[in-house]
Amino acid sequence: MAKMKNLFFVILTLVVLGGSTFLVGCGGGVDEEQIQQLNDLKAEVDALQARVNAMNDEKSGLQKQIADQEAIIKEWQGIAEGLRKNCQ
Repeated sequence: MAKMKNLFFVILTLVVLGGSTFLVGCGGGVDEEQIQQLNDLKAEVDALQARVNAMNDEKSGLQKQIADQEAIIKEWQGIAEGLRKNCQ
């Protein structure tokens, strides 16, 4: 019985929320200024996404340079260690 009561309240809540969303969503529509603002925001998002992609490409390049430098450092450390062993 309690399970049915809980189910009833859940369904009732969903119906009320769904109905209120429908009523609120039925406004006067979108005017030209809002459409222009939306288009401007879309253009800004596209520009920012292009900038993010460019920065990610730059980041990848820098990470590759770091990896190359670390490989050179390891190589020179290996040479130095070999020289230390030979000098002892």
